[in-house]
Amino acid sequence: MLGRYNERPVDEVADQSILAIDLGGTQIRAAHVSPDLTVSCRRALETHDEEGVEAVIDRICAAARAVREDAQRAGLADPVGIGISSPGPLDPWRGVILATPNLAGWVNIPLAARVEEAVGLPAYLERDTNAAVMGEWRYGAAKGADDVIYVTISTGVGGGLVLDGRPLIGKDGTAGEIGHMTVDIDGPLCGDGQPGHAEAIGSGRAIAREGRALLKRGEAPGLAALAADAEVDAELVARAADAGDAACQRVLDSAWVAIGAMCASLVNALNPEVIVLGGSIGCNRPELPSAIRAEIDRRAFPAPAQRVRLEMTQFAGDVSLIGLLPIVNERMTDPSYAKEHA
Repeated sequence: MLGRYNERPVDEVADQSILAIDLGGTQIRAAHVSPDLTVSCRRALETHDEEGVEAVIDRICAAARAVREDAQRAGLADPVGIGISSPGPLDPWRGVILATPNLAGWVNIPLAARVEEAVGLPAYLERDTNAAVMGEWRYGAAKGADDVIYVTISTGVGGGLVLDGRPLIGKDGTAGEIGHMTVDIDGPLCGDGQPGHAEAIGSGRAIAREGRALLKRGEAPGLAALAADAEVDAELVARAADAGDAACQRVLDSAWVAIGAMCASLVNALNPEVIVLGGSIGCNRPELPSAIRAEIDRRAFPAPAQRVRLEMTQFAGDVSLIGLLPIVNERMTDPSYAKEHA
């Protein structure tokens, strides 16, 4: 069994508009999404999770109300429900964020219920990468495939899975946390406190950490020049590498090998037809697909390695917003959710 809500394929037509919210560690985005995939009435604001859970929830609710009001003024169809994508782990059936390392203090937070009460529409919570794979599988780069992996490389590393034409959620709603696969048993600690995860080496947070370590040791003169006027983040490390800083280039090379090794393990374990790459880093480093392909060819069995194709996300930053469209439309009539939102 793949998970309670997806005991049957998600193949209904998503024919009703929704209000979509994407909660990230840096930004909250909200928009009206129509059945023709038009994303409109956009709102975006900084998350500022350092101000506390209640302040962030207030911002989410304010953004959702503003989008609904904007849609009404524009004469758009009133959304039938709200979809919320969020970093995990979370419980999608109860709409509760369990404990995400990307948001400080978010432990057992009933986010769906809070938003539902504030906006007056039924609300459904899903992990951001599960929403993303739904968007690409139903409408985008993986349309028509039965076995799909969505990989996001950004501040963290995450994934969403579709196997045999069904989204894989898992009994605890945690299936697809691919960034926490171990790729180096003696590697650096991940945000969840465990060593050697792909996220601990290949994520934006990890790249920034290694860049700061290079500066501390005086080993990255190109980065040091750039850091005089800017904070050291993954983008700055990449800029230094592109400008010829060899130490920064080695950091990127190690990151791409970690992501590639993770993907190769997934190819061996799941035999996917398509791996879709997304995320702020995944979409902006042109060398990444070829680096991942090289590791798959090097590490995976020949037959599944030859079968799998790598694709870039079709919807880029809107992928989670669009992916919420079929999720909300299905859950409106799914007894697993209707009972718990009654």
